[in-house]
Amino acid sequence: MAHVSRRSVILAVALALILPGTASSAISWGTQHGIPGAYSWNYGNSLDFSGIPADPSFRLHDAFISDAMTPQAAYYSASPDGITWTTPRRLSGGVVNAEGASIATAGTKIIVGWVTGFSAYDRAGAPRRLQVNTSIDGGSTWRGVKSLTPPTRRIDYPIVAAAKTAFGPVNLYAAWVDAANGKVYFRERSRFAAWSVPIAIGRTTLLDRVDGYRGYANIAAVGNLITVAWVADAKGSLRARAIDLSGKTPTAAASAANWNATVALAGRVSLRQGGYPVVSASPLAPGAVTIAWNTPTKQVYTTFDGTAVTTTPTTIWVNGIANGIPYAGGYSTVVEPAPGGFIAMWAACEDTSLTYDCNSHKAVARVDLLSATSADGTLFTPPSVVAPATTGRTLNDQASVVATADRAYVQYNGSTANFGRYDIFDRIGTGAP
Repeated sequence: MAHVSRRSVILAVALALILPGTASSAISWGTQHGIPGAYSWNYGNSLDFSGIPADPSFRLHDAFISDAMTPQAAYYSASPDGITWTTPRRLSGGVVNAEGASIATAGTKIIVGWVTGFSAYDRAGAPRRLQVNTSIDGGSTWRGVKSLTPPTRRIDYPIVAAAKTAFGPVNLYAAWVDAANGKVYFRERSRFAAWSVPIAIGRTTLLDRVDGYRGYANIAAVGNLITVAWVADAKGSLRARAIDLSGKTPTAAASAANWNATVALAGRVSLRQGGYPVVSASPLAPGAVTIAWNTPTKQVYTTFDGTAVTTTPTTIWVNGIANGIPYAGGYSTVVEPAPGGFIAMWAACEDTSLTYDCNSHKAVARVDLLSATSADGTLFTPPSVVAPATTGRTLNDQASVVATADRAYVQYNGSTANFGRYDIFDRIGTGAP
């Protein structure tokens, strides 16, 4: 497995995500559950939902990669409660390896995307394509594999998104970086129309001598809002570009001229800690898309509210001591908009004997999944532990979050440094965030 690795007010209610059994919890986390699919992992953007919370129509939808079979493949599973999951269904083809799965839902439409030719089983320089599989009936049936990039090109890890627009149609989106030229590309599909031609909306100069340009482009959408963020250079500079379809057309994003100008985000992501931006949105908290990342010393995020991307980020937490444990770094930061607030999660690297404590390839590394909440998006609670490092699972990372008015669901990786053990898990939080 290749491991990639809002405002100041006084809070009316102190929010905290804490472990079961401790006091004063707005959200209490239950026990850990395994999601079916042996030898599985993902890199966030892998959990979404459909239906109405607290209604029989509610479903969680999950995508992941597994190398339990050959070739390595992208799988899909669903659950009404985060406890009972359907038997995983293979969505990628039987010829090439799949890697880096992501999922997005809108109504009864689901899209799962992945990259081919970018796994531990593929030769260096192998062609890498963005492929997707879609469902229009909530995951009961799937329409088959479709490639969105040419078979002879090489791309970076792609991410998919979906949203029901105010115009009526459900749109599907995809973003990726071309490994040959560093351009950030975007495609969209509105309702049952064909996928638009790829358009370039940005560029990165971050270059890997073996894999080519790697910008880790990430995308999310809600209603008429679409946001893409990426790593712009080897220093970890971040760029974002966004569009509000309001006053335009459902397919306006297919033209780069309709997008807002590219925004340079203040600060930088810590590439040494395995950082990259994660973009999130939820139809249960419309009106904002978040962009979260880890700097060398803290976890931060910013938003796109339909008018502009805020360039200076809000600090979630600065590295230090939480729950009696010293932390010296973090990565895979995500901030999920929730009814009544925001939920932040990140992989927090315990302060160990390592020079770089987020070096997850070292056996001594210990990575806990931490979380903090905010009612106003400005003041966040002190971190609490969602999933601690244990002897048999020293790393907990790559969180994907779904938050309703009284539940929070998180899916994450659990593994050891040498990947002798690796799988995906979830926990369910109860209470209002």
